[in-house]
Amino acid sequence: MINEISPQYGQTAAKPVLTDAAREELLRPLPSIKAVTVILAIMIVAGYAWALNGADARPQELVEGIPNIINFLVRLMPPMLEIENKVLPIVGTIPFPSIISAIVETLQMAIIGTTISVFLSIPFGLMAARNISPSAVIYQAARLMLNIVRAVPELIWALIFVAAVGLGPFGGVLALGIGSIGSLGKLYAESIEAIDPQQVLALRATGASPMQVFIYSVIPQALPVTASYSLLTFEHNVRAATILGLVGAGGVGFLLQKYMALFLYHQLTGAVMLLAVTVTVIDRVSAHMRKRMI
Repeated sequence: MINEISPQYGQTAAKPVLTDAAREELLRPLPSIKAVTVILAIMIVAGYAWALNGADARPQELVEGIPNIINFLVRLMPPMLEIENKVLPIVGTIPFPSIISAIVETLQMAIIGTTISVFLSIPFGLMAARNISPSAVIYQAARLMLNIVRAVPELIWALIFVAAVGLGPFGGVLALGIGSIGSLGKLYAESIEAIDPQQVLALRATGASPMQVFIYSVIPQALPVTASYSLLTFEHNVRAATILGLVGAGGVGFLLQKYMALFLYHQLTGAVMLLAVTVTVIDRVSAHMRKRMI
């Protein structure tokens, strides 16, 4: 080491000496490859090869089937809308696209289903958060319950609730509300686990009670992220509600199933286009709201 006198403080400062080995390491164009890196790369390649083999991926057949895809898309054109006579107050009877009523019903299902899911997910999220869970037993039990609920698709929940309450949107609402608890509760728990612990410790140092710590430290930190996740769940439920109609749970899915069963491809295309516009509008509004919250 070479010592120098600091002109400002008059103290001896140590100047680091760059050795030949360190200089060579810094000038190396590529990082050194270690055995662990090679083993990890081999495992990743083997994993993808295993997944491709199980997925029966055949790109050549996809390329050969492109003309069939084009032919099918041509058969879907031009898009059309099924018109029905609807009675409105004051206005009277007017022609009205059937898909509009189905989209409105889908949005109603998604709103109520998401609200149910949010309220039911809050206690599970609190119990499944490691940093505030009352005990390890409650934490593990809550995590297990969320995993079980998340493992069951919404379509299965729809079949269960349609069998219980009959055909119609109410079964779809229950399927969305219960089926979303697994994912939303897990997201809530991870949001709570990601809060800054220093703020919690600072509030405890002032003598605040556990409830005060939760209200004034945990909730303000986790609320923006959990609200954003709730909006994302609503977007997901709008799309999921279109599938639940296939099993008689109401919404757009019931109308799409009718069009597919009767080979009404032009009406199917019109319905899908209006549904795409609806989802795009919801996505833009939701993105704006999430930007304001976070």
